[in-house]
Amino acid sequence: MEHFIETIGRNMFAIFGVMALCGAAFMVASRSAVHSVLGFLFAMLCIAGCFLSLEAEFLGMAQILVYAGGIVVLFLFVVMLVEMSKKKENAVFQLQSRYAVGTVLIGAALFVGVFRRVIFGTASTEALVLRPELAKGLDVAHQNAQAVSRGLFADYLLPFEILSVILLVALVGAVVLAKTERV
Repeated sequence: MEHFIETIGRNMFAIFGVMALCGAAFMVASRSAVHSVLGFLFAMLCIAGCFLSLEAEFLGMAQILVYAGGIVVLFLFVVMLVEMSKKKENAVFQLQSRYAVGTVLIGAALFVGVFRRVIFGTASTEALVLRPELAKGLDVAHQNAQAVSRGLFADYLLPFEILSVILLVALVGAVVLAKTERV
């Protein structure tokens, strides 16, 4: 029974992975900015499905909340505020479909060539390795969310806070650019 569940998990991971690649290709090849954002949203939801199929519930929900919930809303906000009616910017945006196929093929070749051993190599024996004082009283393999949160807020608190400031600056910059565009 356990082997059957593991096989289903692998199949679901592969299905979600292919769907995420299709969403990313749609995002790059789309001629409309709103359609590109929707392709990005689809790809992020499929990546969350990949995390959920690997039994990484915390990462799957964080993917949905941060990317599908936050970043996509930010992108849609910027796309709706910034007018794409100018012919010059519209023409530049339309050029991306010519290079999309070549870029995707080069990216896939680099992925297979460079990261094949890293990603498809031997798996770690533990789901997450924490310092012994952080892992005290915690079953890392089964208490996934607690282990990630302890590692994130203990060892990686400064990069986490820097990332939140960068996202805040990007949001303020998008609002400023959109506001000066309309004045």
